[in-house]
Amino acid sequence: MEKSFTITDEYLVLPVRNGGDEDDECRLRLVVDGRTILDYGIRFATGPGDVDWYAFFSLARFRGKQARMSADNITERGFELVRQADAIPGADTFYTERLRPQFHFTSRTGWLNDPNGLIWYRGEYHLFYQHNPTALPWGNMTWGHAVSRDLVHWSEQPKALFPDAATGTCFSGAAFIDHRNQLGRKSGAEDVIVAFYLRTKIGLCLAYSNDRGRTFTDFEHNPVLNHDGARIDTPRPFWHGPTGRWVAPTYDFFTNGRGQLRRCVGFYSSDNLTDWRFESRVEQDGWGDELCGCVDFFQLPLDGDSERLMWVMILIDGSYIVGEFDGSTFLTLAGKPATTDDRIRSLVIQGDYYATMTWHNMPGLRHVQITWMRSRGFYPGMPFNQQMTAPSELSLHSTGEGPRLRMLPIAELAALRTRSHEWTDLALHATDNPLAAISADLLDLEAELQVAAGTVTCLQMRGFSITYDADPESLCSCGTEARLSPIDGVVRLRILLDRASIEVYANDGRVYIPRVIFPEHAHRPISITCTGGTTTATRLRVHELESSWSIC
Repeated sequence: MEKSFTITDEYLVLPVRNGGDEDDECRLRLVVDGRTILDYGIRFATGPGDVDWYAFFSLARFRGKQARMSADNITERGFELVRQADAIPGADTFYTERLRPQFHFTSRTGWLNDPNGLIWYRGEYHLFYQHNPTALPWGNMTWGHAVSRDLVHWSEQPKALFPDAATGTCFSGAAFIDHRNQLGRKSGAEDVIVAFYLRTKIGLCLAYSNDRGRTFTDFEHNPVLNHDGARIDTPRPFWHGPTGRWVAPTYDFFTNGRGQLRRCVGFYSSDNLTDWRFESRVEQDGWGDELCGCVDFFQLPLDGDSERLMWVMILIDGSYIVGEFDGSTFLTLAGKPATTDDRIRSLVIQGDYYATMTWHNMPGLRHVQITWMRSRGFYPGMPFNQQMTAPSELSLHSTGEGPRLRMLPIAELAALRTRSHEWTDLALHATDNPLAAISADLLDLEAELQVAAGTVTCLQMRGFSITYDADPESLCSCGTEARLSPIDGVVRLRILLDRASIEVYANDGRVYIPRVIFPEHAHRPISITCTGGTTTATRLRVHELESSWSIC
């Protein structure tokens, strides 16, 4: 079916039906002034009673232009529901749904996965992300986009990068500021924001924005980096001052000495952003995982000392390597070329965590990361699927084993606190629950626990358990377990509770356990108890939080 129209409204809205099989999928195309703007697979509703939710695309930049829309494998009644509108159907319930995270980022509708293109520019934090706008499962890879001034309150923007039948879908990548206008695409007062990402059919590509990241144009000479054999993926470019050139660690492949194709982090450099040459690699000898995908690479001060900067490479599972970088080769602190065998075990205990990335270009030496909080299932009854973790600040510390990462929730989250409860030197027992009167949806809990031998301290949150067992020195959150020894006799916990997640930071950020949860509606009370003896909470603070969407 096909129809032509003049674009007059803010959005194109599409009626979506969940479920079905591949034979139910339609192909929707929107052509504006002879150019294909949208090309998406979608399971259309067959009529008004069959609509689960509405997908939407911004048409504002095309107002007044002529458009032609076509769709195959669709009913006449379903096609009639595809329309222009100045409001998104169902928008009045966004962020109020029972399982909608209230201070973790989600897309208003559709699927979300890897964070992409994280960048700070002129007071705004940009969060781009892998996105399927027209379905709840993975697919139709598009770059979604949101901006924030404080990393807490987000405003979703029109989608930024779109699939194309000829060049492919838009996989992961990064963004940077072309301060020197080396791409030659600056057209006004704003510096150019450049996205470097994989288009699946042609290779690594550039797209540029002259309006602070609101819209992007694909570079006409794409792709700018590719090679024979397996594709290069997920670049993370940055300007390397000492050598005066751009460097991009990428998800790459190589053939080892035994003729076997293996994964690696490949370093490439460029003087002009369009011509890239191979420099070195961080090799991975195994084939069975994707450690080198979505790699992050940056400098952190050791113990907060800006004169002692070290390079940190974080791999896809959160494991990492600390070393030195000369603009060409990444070396361990022992001076040898790094391989994935040199990685330090992640402080993240899996967990629901995948494809971490930090914000590029932040003021000072601060590094804040966010990660796809991966769930294997759907959020029951919701028009969205998947969420991001809470943003966490990374720091590097000296230990007897060498430099080690820690991570804690960003300080900005404290702005959501509305009411606090505090206890000191509180003896915890099996039957008394000091938290019985607290029933808030959203919590930020801080605890310092002196644990006695033989005790098991248990926090219950909306039907899920976080326990510390003193004898094996074991922390367990929602079934995920980690070894955790007291420090000077104290176990420190920081716990963030949202409607669909629990994140536990332990011992000042030495251990992190993120878990997605789908609580039953009745499970609202929280409790803290101890069996096998007495645990003393030398300090216990529980902060009730408001939704981060309340002012957006």
